[in-house]
Amino acid sequence: VSDRVRLLLSWGASFFPGDGSSREFCICEARTCGITQLASLLESELGGRRCEIFNLSSQPELNGKTCVADEYLPDSNQYKVTLE
Repeated sequence: VSDRVRLLLSWGASFFPGDGSSREFCICEARTCGITQLASLLESELGGRRCEIFNLSSQPELNGKTCVADEYLPDSNQYKVTLE
């Protein structure tokens, strides 16, 4: 996924359902163009969004840190993130 797309999502880019740019349309277009990584990112609830880590008992020093959600991991119901 391009750095520009990740940057826009991390800044809170929105979808506009009435403007031909709905979330579903963007996911479908990404799949049609063979950009499955982008489609997967857009399908996840927090995909690409800036978030705050909290309640992480295994590494409490990360609590309060800002990160970007890169990928949803359904088996563990967690996200792979990049710290800022």
